[in-house]
Amino acid sequence: MEEIKKNGINIEIDEDNTTPVPQDAFDKAELKFPCEFPISIMGMNVPEYKQTIFAILKKHVPEVEEKNLKTAYSANKKYCSIKTKFTAQSREQMDKLYEELTAHELVKWVL
Repeated sequence: MEEIKKNGINIEIDEDNTTPVPQDAFDKAELKFPCEFPISIMGMNVPEYKQTIFAILKKHVPEVEEKNLKTAYSANKKYCSIKTKFTAQSREQMDKLYEELTAHELVKWVL
């Protein structure tokens, strides 16, 4: 594993040439609000998944519309990815949304 430093953030490059996101990357990001923010949520492809994710998004981002959610499925259809963009109003809003999404049992990861 190789480690490099870029913009004050330590980045580790794994042997397979992937770059996991450093734990402190989001904390050091300088976002100016309001800003357009894309989000991608990957989880289990079960009947209630899309409605569950939409409900969480709607709670934190009231203006989000279900018609703007884009879904994609893994090759074996075991997982479902939901993507959308919204105007983030504050860091607190984003943190609360991320916390609720990542705590949900159907969610595998959030980007």
